Amino acid sequence: MGNETDAEGRKPGNPNRSRDHFRWDDRHHQPHTDLSKWQKFWASRSDAAQFLRLLGRSVRQVRPVVRCYRSLLAEAPRSHPVDADEFGIAISPTRATWDRYLERVRDLGVGALLIRIPSWAAEPVFELRNELEDLHHEGMSFTFTLLQDRSMVKEPWRWQGFVRETAGRLAGLSPTFQIGHAVNRKKWGIWHPDEYVRLLEATAEVRREFPGCRWIGPPVIDFEYYFTTNYLVGTRPFDFDGIAALLYVDRRGSPDAVQYRHFDLRRKILLLRAVVEASPHTDVPIHLTEFNWPLKGTGKHSPAGAHVQTDETDQARYLALYYLTAAATGQVASVFWWQLVARGYGLLDEGERWTARPAYRGFKALLARTRSCGVLALPERLRPLRGFLLTRGDECTALVYTTGAPYRLDPALPVLDVASLLDEPLPTRDVGVGPDPVYVSLGKIDPAAVMEVLGRRRDRR
Repeated sequence: MGNETDAEGRKPGNPNRSRDHFRWDDRHHQPHTDLSKWQKFWASRSDAAQFLRLLGRSVRQVRPVVRCYRSLLAEAPRSHPVDADEFGIAISPTRATWDRYLERVRDLGVGALLIRIPSWAAEPVFELRNELEDLHHEGMSFTFTLLQDRSMVKEPWRWQGFVRETAGRLAGLSPTFQIGHAVNRKKWGIWHPDEYVRLLEATAEVRREFPGCRWIGPPVIDFEYYFTTNYLVGTRPFDFDGIAALLYVDRRGSPDAVQYRHFDLRRKILLLRAVVEASPHTDVPIHLTEFNWPLKGTGKHSPAGAHVQTDETDQARYLALYYLTAAATGQVASVFWWQLVARGYGLLDEGERWTARPAYRGFKALLARTRSCGVLALPERLRPLRGFLLTRGDECTALVYTTGAPYRLDPALPVLDVASLLDEPLPTRDVGVGPDPVYVSLGKIDPAAVMEVLGRRRDRR
């Protein structure tokens, strides 16, 4: 299912406007969108009752969700440990590219990998079973995303066979399986909520056969928690072992930017936790299984329009802030950037040399600096100064930046060294803080003492 064209180079599209149409886009690693919004609306008009039921469930949950959310929002920031497999990266290896991927994965020092397994083309991943097992023995954690297409949705027995074969081949890796992908997007083959429930019903028997695996879902993309609410409140064959979310914030720019005048990334994560707590579903970990920022200047290789694209410097900055913001909430078990190698958005360009972008170096530095660390977000009262305190034992490092006028750090802070987000050394005297985050190593100091100093009046440049 590649980028098919006819003899004259035209894309076949979906001339019959059928909901059973599914065409894969190799360039963007997702299905083609061959129907306009209006065409999708018209094709799904018979599903109105299902979406009214979804709306009703969401409305009934508003009050309990708001109550839980306000409670979470009122909690004072505290330090949360970063587990070895919390900050992960998605890869798309084949037999031919495995050695190159392995070299980069080891260079990064990452402890968790996410790999997609298309239901229509699973063999390339299955062929790497021994190589994945070797990495597993070295301590690598694996999450596998089970991708559906329209034929699997229409014939759940085929989905069950695919899931059973996948679990049978990979269960020895102690894996996490994400059941489906972007279930609130029609281009991924699911046109109404009950169709995803049928995939869950087909998965239930396999889940019982492989109790050592973790099964997460419902994988809702973007800030559309009414779909998540529907699946957690409605009838389902089992509770998930974790809640999956493809929580993109790229359309807002920075993770600090707000949507609906309130929701930055931190608040979106807290709201998702409130959705889970307010539902009859068991309280389980949250897994953010996909996010990225597409790049300017990559043309047709970018999966999003020009208004969403960013430059390489901001991509590196946003990546670090996303991972740290998620960790500092204490609500997230794993976070995965999609993906390591891609021309339009990857940490490595998909050219012949796999050239490393600044985000690659930034991610490598982040992994090294957060290993065995606790992460504490700076309180809102310090704004426009923002950032995090990273604590390892009695050692403390601050990652700080400002969204307002530049500031000089108080000389009372015992600065040992300063580095950029890419771990490039910077001067340690008269340290200024601007929009670009910097690591400031403070040595053995109580985080409470750091907060006290940062809370004093700072001299503006």
